[in-house]
Amino acid sequence: MSLIDYILQFTPYSKLSGNLHPIASVIVTLLIAIVSYIMVNSFMSKILGRNQFNPQGKHVYITGGSRGLGKAIGKMLAAKGAHITICALNEKALDIALEEIKGAARHRNDYSQLIFNSVSADLTKNEESIRALDEASAKHNGRVPDIIFCNAGSCIPKVFIEQPIEDFEYMMQLNYFGALYTAHKAAKLMAQQGVKGKIIFVSSLAALVGIMGYSAYTPSKLALRGLTECLRQELILYDIGVHCFFPGNMDTDGLSEENKTKPQLTKKIEGDDKQTPEQAAKSLYKGLCKGNVFITSDLLGDAIRASTLGFVEANNGILDSFLCLMIWIVSKPARLIADKFVRDGKSEYSVIPADN
Repeated sequence: MSLIDYILQFTPYSKLSGNLHPIASVIVTLLIAIVSYIMVNSFMSKILGRNQFNPQGKHVYITGGSRGLGKAIGKMLAAKGAHITICALNEKALDIALEEIKGAARHRNDYSQLIFNSVSADLTKNEESIRALDEASAKHNGRVPDIIFCNAGSCIPKVFIEQPIEDFEYMMQLNYFGALYTAHKAAKLMAQQGVKGKIIFVSSLAALVGIMGYSAYTPSKLALRGLTECLRQELILYDIGVHCFFPGNMDTDGLSEENKTKPQLTKKIEGDDKQTPEQAAKSLYKGLCKGNVFITSDLLGDAIRASTLGFVEANNGILDSFLCLMIWIVSKPARLIADKFVRDGKSEYSVIPADN
């Protein structure tokens, strides 16, 4: 008996419908095995899995906390018993958001013991980022926050040769350096004070797949992915966890602003799918509870994440391998379709703007 024949005898579907091909039988068997593993693993995780993220009683610091995902995170974790500090530039927006965050926790018996605070700061400046973190810590007797969400960011999508250099500099300054300044100071304070905390960077699905229109945005968010991979390992020295979230488009005021400058070809390539900030916040929370380093908010994002893991451990070895296979199958036709959209739109960009 050949090796192939030996393997095939263990596939009980070879006579399905009377004449299923042996190779098809192998494929069906593998698919059933994979699906069964995923279902059993998911069930066992719910029953036996240890929750690796409990925000109750912890001080949570959220940059970009006055709107969108940042505010949704604040409301969700306040409802779970966390002390919340939000940081952003607009003081009026901060006041409004803080009242909503407080409202999410008012049902709790320990509400009177919870501390809510807001800090206005320009996070594109290192000294401002440090001041904001120090002010947040002062409300807790100088103790650094336990959990840091580096969420502040901005996106100005445009055609590369039409976009001014100032946009590239601004997005790198806010999206990357704004997060770096906060994380650098927070990690140092956590190490000094012995706080076994967490630092969570909010990147974007656009960091894992670059398309037309995001040449200023994608590199700034991709930099956070690289920083996460480095710090995930290095901060083991101080028992500090590091994670990175890659959400897709969210239905926020920020997206409405993006769409004002977003090229039509970019809109066509990325489609209309979007989620609410609350849905994204729930996905992030679930990923943190599982201890995942790279976290996404939908199946497509999860597949792209799985195919770009680098040196970071998989969230689920079997499932991630299957998702990698799926991406390998669909990525080329998807890329060809997107490239065709761009080629068909050449006439729209035939006039090259003159330098100012």
